[in-house]
Amino acid sequence: MDNFLTKNNNSYISYMAAVYLRLSKEDEDLREVKDKKESNSIANQKALILKTLESMPDVTLYDIYIDDGFTGLNFERPNFQRMCKDIYNGRVNMVIVKDLSRLGRDYIDSGRYVKKIFPSYHVRFLSVLDHFDSLTATQSDVNLLIPVKNFVNDNYSRDISGKVRSHQEVMRENGLYVGSHVAYGYKKLETDRNRIIPDEYAADIVRKIFDWKLKGLSSASIADKLNGLGVAAPSEYKRQLGGNYKSGFQKNRKAKWSAVTINRILKNKIYIGVLEQGKREKVNYKLNKVVEKPETEWAVKENTHEAIISRADFENVAKLLNLDTRKSPEEETLFMLSGLMFCGECGRSMVRRCNRYKDKQSVYYICATYNKGKGCSRHSIAQSVIEDILLDAIKRHIEHVARLDELLNTIRDREVNYDDIVANDREILAKYKELNQCKKVEMSLHRDLAAGIISIKEYEQFKNNFAHKSAEIEETIRKLQQEIETVFKEGLFADQWIDTFTKTGNITSLDRSIVLSLVEKITVYEENRIEITFKYQDEYETLCRIIETLPVSSKEVGSNG
Repeated sequence: MDNFLTKNNNSYISYMAAVYLRLSKEDEDLREVKDKKESNSIANQKALILKTLESMPDVTLYDIYIDDGFTGLNFERPNFQRMCKDIYNGRVNMVIVKDLSRLGRDYIDSGRYVKKIFPSYHVRFLSVLDHFDSLTATQSDVNLLIPVKNFVNDNYSRDISGKVRSHQEVMRENGLYVGSHVAYGYKKLETDRNRIIPDEYAADIVRKIFDWKLKGLSSASIADKLNGLGVAAPSEYKRQLGGNYKSGFQKNRKAKWSAVTINRILKNKIYIGVLEQGKREKVNYKLNKVVEKPETEWAVKENTHEAIISRADFENVAKLLNLDTRKSPEEETLFMLSGLMFCGECGRSMVRRCNRYKDKQSVYYICATYNKGKGCSRHSIAQSVIEDILLDAIKRHIEHVARLDELLNTIRDREVNYDDIVANDREILAKYKELNQCKKVEMSLHRDLAAGIISIKEYEQFKNNFAHKSAEIEETIRKLQQEIETVFKEGLFADQWIDTFTKTGNITSLDRSIVLSLVEKITVYEENRIEITFKYQDEYETLCRIIETLPVSSKEVGSNG
């Protein structure tokens, strides 16, 4: 440190000072000036220290080191490390902070710097508001004041950490958003930073992503399409808006869309108005290590904000992501029936095969088990045959659902009683009739036993069999009643699923979007017999049963089919 000594018999030391400033979180009073990067709190720290330096003629300001937005619980801060490097290289022999908490809030490490590291490099340490100057401090100050101050700061951090965590848990339970950055497609409300609203530009991109997925594009194809259109990827878009956003998934300097990014959007329930928060937590207040929490411990709240995507579309995409789908080598879209075809015998998926002869091409599906030579039978069926049958079935199903909807419109305003519906439901009545028959047989067993027609062993066996059958029938009745009750709880004849069919209109041809939105699966049997399972099949059947019990005149029923 000889370069700091004057020639006056080494009696006078000229100090080259490092002013260190730190703030532990992003400042909310940051002025909206493009080139201003310091918070007012940082500015206040600097003003206080520079005023102190005015009364210290023997001190020369070497540099100002600012860590804005960094915790004091560790010392892995860029400008603190830069300051230490200048100390180690002999450029700085004095450190000045506003108070000890600015240096750090860790009890042990803060004390180590003040009591060990700085003195070993002949560095003078000054904490303005603590009135501590290592040049004039007594041994008592060093051994008592510094440890006590650091201990108080450490406890303060632990206390604040606990309070912040508890406060955030309460906010999550109340459906408030507590993240620093919101998912692509949304933005924070200016007047309430814990409420989110759609960002119309990004929300429109999200809608396009879901629409393209439903139309058969693979996630990689969607990413390529967005990159080709010059659409900024989520992290790049946030930076364009002026956000200090960093993603652990980003590898390149300028982020690009990828299949991983697309899938992350397609799986995020935030787009249907659901907040899933508290998925991760820090090990403790001193460590940056974050661990994943089990899904049962997440804070999940429905309808907390405006949805961008309908629940039906989200669920269709979710099922699509789980399907075993393949893409045509010549095209960017998936095959129309990919992931929907299943063998009626072994239950495995059907495999698409294409035969080309000269200029002609024939496409057909066969059982995957048979294709691998592991049994089952071929179950071969031409794609054209499936599509013809499927188109006709979908058209007829849409027509029937539309007639149901028309009938419901005529009776929707009538007072319909849940008990009346249950009392007149044909399936429930049939099950009650079956249950009564079982009870009668059980009673007759006593007479047969008394008359010696059956033995005690036979009596016990028959009694157990009929008791078991009665329990099964009662469970079926309970489930049928539950189906009707669900319809009433969600609003009598809630028509969201009906709209899924009726909005399709009078279709003349099929595409993947239509098929995925209406069809759950297609099961293929021998002799080109196929079974089509439509989406919302349970709701459809329950509604048909309910309508049969409603007090509708024969004229109304006849006019509506």
